[in-house]
Amino acid sequence: MTFVNQIAEIVHGVVDEFHGAANKNNGDTFLMIWRMGDIDKVSKLADMSILAFTRILGAIHRTPVLAAYRGHPGLQQRLGKDCRVNLSSGLHYGWAIEGAVGSEFKIDASYLSPNVSIAETVERATQIYGVSVLVAESVVSICSTPMATKCRLIDRVIITGSVVPMDLYVIDLDYLGLTVEQPLGPQRWTTRDRFKVRQFLENEKEQKWADGVKMVNLFNENADIASMRFRYTLEFIHVFNMGYQNYSQGEWQVAQRLLQRTRDMLGVEDGPSVALLKFMERTNYEAP
Repeated sequence: MTFVNQIAEIVHGVVDEFHGAANKNNGDTFLMIWRMGDIDKVSKLADMSILAFTRILGAIHRTPVLAAYRGHPGLQQRLGKDCRVNLSSGLHYGWAIEGAVGSEFKIDASYLSPNVSIAETVERATQIYGVSVLVAESVVSICSTPMATKCRLIDRVIITGSVVPMDLYVIDLDYLGLTVEQPLGPQRWTTRDRFKVRQFLENEKEQKWADGVKMVNLFNENADIASMRFRYTLEFIHVFNMGYQNYSQGEWQVAQRLLQRTRDMLGVEDGPSVALLKFMERTNYEAP
């Protein structure tokens, strides 16, 4: 329980900073929501959600609290010497009914909608594509154009609960490029100190609504995000985009050659390239 709560402290804190809200936990899964009440704020909230999950990934791999688990003998024996705490995220936009579910014995605040299941499916797809953050077309279509350019189109799929095929995008992030922060010494927090810190955090949170504050600028200026994206060159992006276009148009022989290049171009395997190659291999690279 302590382990999950250590992760929850990071996830909940960053989501709240970017005007989201924690809804429920299901084992090691967290459901986070952004309420799209004001139509004028929809685009900015979509940008905030993308930035929040990107920041969360960096924080998970930078904190010394979670880094300590990498040297745990039991975990190393069971998961291998390179084991580490990791987290994957799936983003989707859609309607939901908000309300209390339960009885006089137990009541939970919940969201009922097929879109919740779609979001869970998008998150599970991160394992198929070997990525950390997947973003559905529904989110990319409402976020700002500068933020949308940070997302790489990797596939078009049919998801149970969705009436139409859906494009999937990845935010390219390599958390292996991050270093662990130095642990802080013992801290003595008084009630007054906690109050002042909370006031500061609330002020920082409210300032994000200012017209001059662009989420894409915060994305570009964040050192952790820059480190995680350093590996992904323009050449790689261009070659992959050409390979994907050939894949989507049914030119699978050409797509095979291009995606085989991008698979190993980064020095490590590119998950989306591997996934598309495996899918085409089922029919011997002949489009159906």
